[in-house]
Amino acid sequence: VLARRTIKQFGFDDVITVLEGFTSDVSLPNGEKADLVLAEIVGSVASEEGAFATILDAHKRPVEDPADDASWIPNRIQTFASPASYTPHNLFQPPTFDWSK
Repeated sequence: VLARRTIKQFGFDDVITVLEGFTSDVSLPNGEKADLVLAEIVGSVASEEGAFATILDAHKRPVEDPADDASWIPNRIQTFASPASYTPHNLFQPPTFDWSK
């Protein structure tokens, strides 16, 4: 909601289209490709929240120039320290959410 409101406020609503959802679930109309992917997929560990799988999927499908760093926000993630024991439950697949917690 805030992104759409800000885009409209600054007069870019005829240029920028906001699509919400996982890249594995979103299809662009007419086979178009996105110029920019903005993702909020980074947890406390770089591979958390399925970042690797999500970005890999986006490289294959909806991004016009996946090799260009300007196509991604964020364009780099890195873990400087991590727990000694960590279950990579979302490392190779999109995340699922346990709503019971």
